[in-house]
Amino acid sequence: MLLLVLLVVLALAGYVLAGVTVGPLALCALLAGCLAGLVMGLAEATFVLAGLAGVPRVRTPRDEFTGARRGRSGAYRQDYAWIHYAHRQAGYDLRHVSERCRDRLAGLWSRGWRALPRLPRYHLRFVDPHVDPESPYAARSRTWTVLIGWPLLALPVAGLAGLTVGVVAALVLLGAVVVTVVAVAWLFAVVSTGVLRLADDWGRTRRGTDLCCPHCYFLVELPEYRCPGEHGADAPAGADRHRMLRPGLRGLWRRRCGCGCVLPVRLASAGAQLAASCPKCGARLAAGSGRSSEVRVALFGAVGAGKSTLVESLVTGLVALFPPDRCSISRRGRGRDPLRPEVVTATVLTHGANQRLQLFDAPGRGLLDPVLCRSYAYLHETRHFLFVLDPPAGHGARGDAADAGAPAGVRLASDPLEAYEAVVVGLRYRGVDTGRCRLAVVVSKADGFRSLPAGGVPGPAPDEVRRWLEALGLDHLVTAAVRDFAQVGFFLAGRDVPAAVEPLRWLLRGERAVRGEVARALR
Repeated sequence: MLLLVLLVVLALAGYVLAGVTVGPLALCALLAGCLAGLVMGLAEATFVLAGLAGVPRVRTPRDEFTGARRGRSGAYRQDYAWIHYAHRQAGYDLRHVSERCRDRLAGLWSRGWRALPRLPRYHLRFVDPHVDPESPYAARSRTWTVLIGWPLLALPVAGLAGLTVGVVAALVLLGAVVVTVVAVAWLFAVVSTGVLRLADDWGRTRRGTDLCCPHCYFLVELPEYRCPGEHGADAPAGADRHRMLRPGLRGLWRRRCGCGCVLPVRLASAGAQLAASCPKCGARLAAGSGRSSEVRVALFGAVGAGKSTLVESLVTGLVALFPPDRCSISRRGRGRDPLRPEVVTATVLTHGANQRLQLFDAPGRGLLDPVLCRSYAYLHETRHFLFVLDPPAGHGARGDAADAGAPAGVRLASDPLEAYEAVVVGLRYRGVDTGRCRLAVVVSKADGFRSLPAGGVPGPAPDEVRRWLEALGLDHLVTAAVRDFAQVGFFLAGRDVPAAVEPLRWLLRGERAVRGEVARALR
């Protein structure tokens, strides 16, 4: 018993002596391990960022395009383009660095533990001398190895512990740097995006680049642009269409499509370089959409009032103001639907950007139908209206025209007041503020009614035309027009009227969307 106590005392004294001797060395090993851990963590980060540490997880354009955004429906799709590094990829790279450091530390600790020799469980013989040395209960373990050789194991354990602490410190430092850089990048991106978008919106409003789709009449503020690059068969369907080509997380000045093509993100640049289409119906839009200025004029009137003839007269007069190589006319007919409006677009080439004038001519039968008239969405997207009337169609003038006899070849229109109320009252009922719009009242076929008892055709001055309409018994229509619209002008139209483009001149006078060259030509 005394011998056992003596052995225990000697062992404790040896442990204390070994601890005093090994302690400073273990501390040095711990510090060296911390330094090595810092170096290893920074080296792993360098390898990952330089692309030398295998293939990390990458947020590809396909992931952005096919992944549904939180809070959105499953049909929502982002544009097929590379997103800013700070948005997702920075977090993926930090996670990849952490996983590589964890695997390396786990491997070092595991290899060090497996390198320790296994010793028999000598203490079991003192507890139970009948234990079979070959039984699993008496198998060898590393318990006695650690208890006996801990002074020798203190140095490598201290080094591994320091290495672990150093790696953790390096990851914390790297995480702080990444969070700081990402926060600064986000702040800069948010401020820059807001400033650039405000400048873009201000330029769009000042130049009047919003356009009305001639197919579905949707007001397109931001067209859907098509990437000119090659998209392989493995690219998802619709990857070549960019719906939100604006400054943002995919680029403040330029955007890189998933196919590798670099696209501009400013509306003026995109409209000059890329093909555009309507984001609602997908119809192809005219070249320069998003850059060209556009003014829309909606024609309405009674059945047979002469709207189509007036459109031809206006287009002819407008083309005569410009050289042939600078003014082009395009038409979108009614097709198989006779109640579909006809859209005539006049494009004037200017030095800055093109100027477009769209004339929407809806059939009179469609305007008289409230349900069908509601489908003419372009009526909501314009501030310039042109009302065409045939004076003998008025209540007071119809009898006079019947007594005097309508001229040969002149078709009498239906009631103009009915056509006026069908459109204007419907617009006001649907929330359109006509008090901010201009209305040009054009008397068609004026040269065919010189024999009217009201005194023949008046002069071209708007006041004379107005008094003439009131004398014909259309004072109720004149009063309603002046009440409903901000400004109302009265004009004549016919084969013998020389100023065929005068209603357009009056409507577009002072319009901000009209470019200087066109405004000077219309004076």
